[in-house]
Order: sequence, then structure tokens, then C-alpha cells
Amino acid sequence: MPASNRQRRLLTYGSNTILTSLLFLGILGFIALIAERHPVRIDLTDSGKYTISEQTRNVLKSLEKPVHIKAFCATASPEQTKVQDLMDTYRYVTKMISYEFIDPDRQPEVARQYEVRAYGTIVLEGYGRKQSTQSLDEEGLTNAILKLVRSEQKKIYFLVGHGERSYMDSGKDGYSNVKEAIGKENYSTAELNLLQQSKVPDDAAILVIAGPQKPLMKQEAESLRTYVEQDGKLMILLDPHRDGGLRDFLKSCGIQLSEDVIIDKLSRVFGGSYLMPVVTNYGQHKIVEGFGIATFFPEARSVQKAKETPKGVETVILASTSENAWGEKNLELLKQGQAGFDEKDDLPGPVPVVVLAEIDPREMKGSSEKAKAQPQKDLVKAEEEKKAGQEKRSYVLVVGDSDFISNSNFSLSGNGDFFLNMVNFLAEEETLITIERRDKGGKPLLLSQGQARAMFWVVLVLIPILVLIAGFSVYRARRTQR
Repeated sequence: MPASNRQRRLLTYGSNTILTSLLFLGILGFIALIAERHPVRIDLTDSGKYTISEQTRNVLKSLEKPVHIKAFCATASPEQTKVQDLMDTYRYVTKMISYEFIDPDRQPEVARQYEVRAYGTIVLEGYGRKQSTQSLDEEGLTNAILKLVRSEQKKIYFLVGHGERSYMDSGKDGYSNVKEAIGKENYSTAELNLLQQSKVPDDAAILVIAGPQKPLMKQEAESLRTYVEQDGKLMILLDPHRDGGLRDFLKSCGIQLSEDVIIDKLSRVFGGSYLMPVVTNYGQHKIVEGFGIATFFPEARSVQKAKETPKGVETVILASTSENAWGEKNLELLKQGQAGFDEKDDLPGPVPVVVLAEIDPREMKGSSEKAKAQPQKDLVKAEEEKKAGQEKRSYVLVVGDSDFISNSNFSLSGNGDFFLNMVNFLAEEETLITIERRDKGGKPLLLSQGQARAMFWVVLVLIPILVLIAGFSVYRARRTQR
């Protein structure tokens, strides 16, 4: 073949090859562009691990403004992998979601800016607000988004008129940090004077009584009882030696107060006073679920479950001291600095500091004189609600200290987080929607002895032999064609 024809042929084949390669690359680029703009995800896991619920889809599709998520996780930690899988799934539904990971150890200044005190904290920004959560699952993140985008605010009232702590006070003993923190959680605050108003307002999500110095009047206590009978949520913070005149009311709610002061020698390890008990023991409840941060209660009293729980009342201890602490009842020795544990009189540790009472308001109404005049139609309605699983519950939460969330202590360890957990639960904000948990357990493959033997011979013997035979056959065929 002449050299010119050979060159022409090589040029033709080369041009065709280049054009074909460019066309192929163009097609690949076009497919990649379509895939980026219109991605398709298929969840092949048996449990639907990468499939979000219809509730979450509806929430994400309703977003009208961008929401940026900052996940504070250690680099390459299991929490980061879990959050990234969830974020990618959310991003597949809507482009309104964006996210980034921040390592608190590598960027401590950012963690301080967002007041992050624990790994696994997620901060959402959008709609002119911020919202944080430590729940790394779909339910927790979707509820955080709902709180962020919701425009209406629930109102938290603080009782005044008895020397209570004020959220207007920016001093070390005030509650201005409390007001700021619950404001970030999208709550509004207001003061309530029951000497001027006959009842707790209907729009009260929670009524807080923070460290009253003087006892409440009888009519005020009756207003509190009426509030609890009407599905009210009450948080009471009582310091030692001052019960606010609420001892009998709390006893009717299944909570007992004692005249003591908690002494904890373990607090000296943290550089604190004996009168500042350290709490690391938490009960079984949603408020403290997964909460493993120490809390400190300066000059606290014990709060116990009543020996005889009234009908329709369930009480649970949310927080208690270590076994090294005790409730000192000899106040004279305490003043002299000579207090010591007395097995006969003092309350041995662990000493309960926070108790929650869950109350069936129908039972509480039934125990009062006013229930005798309750219309029959109300009783029928309550029974229908109970059958439908929609009956209301009242809550009374008592803390044996009001100092633990003062301005000087709110940011101390987990104090502020513990308080916000209590607020969110009482305001029924800890779970706006409930998402059914998926069973992620795999199904084991059980083989009989015959099946296991057959798999052994097929996989480890027969297939390798067939591969060797095929290779040898190809080798012999090529040798013959030479």
C-alpha cells in the first residue's frame, strides 16, 4: 500500500476516533448535567434508612426561605456521618436547605459565638431567627425546622408580687439571661400578678413561680389549683426555708417539701461550696433523655415524691444528687459550720432536687368541691377524649432551687440546657410531630447444612475451576491461531 494512502487512512481513522471520543464525552457531560439538576435517589435498604417520612417532606416543601444548618460535630465522627446522610436526604427534597460542619475543637470561636457546649449540637438559621437542637434524628431536626419557621409565639408568664426573681433584672441574681434564652426558643414572656387578676390567662403556655420570698395568698393558691385543673403547666422554683405557702398545694399534687438544705462534699472537687450540690443522676423521662451534662444547684433543698400519691397523679424524679450528699435538717449546726450526716434525722443521698408531677385534671377536679357541680356533658366529653387518646394532662414541676438559672449560673455547665429542656416539655414543644421509628435491624440468612455445603462447593470450588478452564481454553485458542 502506498505511503500516501496509508497516511490518508490513518488520518481518517484518527479523526473518526477523536470525533467519536468527543461525542462520547459530550454525552457523558450532558447526562451528568441532567443528573445534577434532576437527581434520582433510590433507597434499597430493607428498613428504608434513607427515606424520610411524608410529614418531613411536607415541612420541607413548605419552606419559603433558605434555612442554613450548622452541625457542630468532631471531624470524621459517627455523629457527622449520621447528620450528613440525613442532610443529603433533606437536600434531595428541597434546595432551601444548606448545611456545613464545624469542629468545635478546630473552630472554638464559632462554637462560643453560637453558645455550643456539647458535641452533636445543630444550629439552624433562617427566617431572621436561630434554633438549636441536640437531636440528631429525623424527628428532632424536623421539629427544629418547624420551630424556626413558625410565626406565632407561645407565652410564658412569671408570677410577681412575692419577691420573685425578675427577668427584667440584669444583675447576678436576676433572670435576664432566662428571658434572652427562651426568646431564642421563640417564646414571649410576661409578668402575672394574681392579686390583680382572678385567674391565669388562657394564653399561658407555662406559669413560672421563681423563688417567692413571701407566701402566696389563699385566693392565689386557689387560682393555681384552678389553672392546674384546666390542663395548666406550672413550674415552681423554691429555695430553702421558703415554700411560698405552697406546701399543701404541692402535697395534693404528689410532691413533698422538707425543711432541709442539701450538702454535697463532691462539689468541692469542682471548686464549689458544700452547699452547691452537683447533679449527674437523671431519671427516665423525655426531659432528660440523652442529657449527660452535670448541673449545679447553689443552696438547694430536697424535693421528694409524696409518700401517698393522690389518685390520677404520677410523679417522677428528674434529677438527684450523688450518694455522697444528704439533706441537712439541723439548721443551727449548719449555721455554725458543724453540720454532719445524722442517720436519724437527715435525708440520705441520693437526694432528689427536681420532681415532675403528671396530673389527670379530671381526677383533680373530682377531688375538689367544684366538681360536684360539673355538668354531665363535660364528664361525657372528657370520657370521649380519653377513649380517643386526646385527653389533656396537667404538669407541676418543682425545683428545689431558684439560683441555678440566675444570671451568674445560667451558663454554668448544663444548667441553662436543663432549664430549656423543662420549658420545651411543659410548653409541649419538645415534639411538635412524632415520626415512627424504623426498625434498622437486618434479617439473618439461615442456611441448612445441605445449603451451606452446596454454597461452599459452588463458590469456593466450582466457580474457580470454571474460571481456570475458561482461561486455559482462551490461551489454547490463541496459540492455535498463531
